[in-house]
Amino acid sequence: MRHQTLTRIAPLTFALFILIGASSRTQAQELQLGIDFLTVIPQSEFKQNVRNNGFGVSGNFLVGLGRSPLLAGLDVGVATYGHESRKVPLSGSIPDITVDVKTDNNIVLTHFLLRAQPRHGAVRPYVDGLVGFKYLFTKTTVQTDSSDEALASDNNLSDVAFSYGLGGGVQSRLARLGGGRELLFDAKARYLWGARARYLKEGSIVRVGGTAIFDVLSSQTNAVTLQFGVAIRF
Repeated sequence: MRHQTLTRIAPLTFALFILIGASSRTQAQELQLGIDFLTVIPQSEFKQNVRNNGFGVSGNFLVGLGRSPLLAGLDVGVATYGHESRKVPLSGSIPDITVDVKTDNNIVLTHFLLRAQPRHGAVRPYVDGLVGFKYLFTKTTVQTDSSDEALASDNNLSDVAFSYGLGGGVQSRLARLGGGRELLFDAKARYLWGARARYLKEGSIVRVGGTAIFDVLSSQTNAVTLQFGVAIRF
């Protein structure tokens, strides 16, 4: 699966960097930098296994391709779709000191992005095409009540899935910042198809005596994402 994923992503990645390189030779070049609140809504098989939506943040960086209405760049987001917390004794010989054990189910979305969007206007709708991968991992952390510093942590399970999608959104001008820069409100929605991956969800780790038993799930990783935030246009 990972070999097939790399085989699919490599040509698209190469083509993207060729386009970015070509655009850098032009004088009229737009840059966009954005940050969003991110919601990940599982779909299809993924939804059958994971009932919780994921919540997190995302960021993106885009470069205008010459004088065309196209921009290309990178979009990265991370969301948590499950969380458990419990208190346990520090050890069997020190039962009077407890620690917090926290387990988070996370998904990282990393995509190369190609956008078609008008270069001018107070309101500017756009269409996105994306290709990349989803990284799903569950991490358990041990920390004391008095400090957020981790005493120990470990990834219980992780996997990578090829991902691609389509979406759209709209940006509206909030303020002119001078020097041709603009502050924009940005709202978008996407459907991201995802290859099969192995992952855990909230409640997948069962502890019997001194042994942890993992209920490992496997499915395609399709998801809808909703993102709301701000962007700066240079």
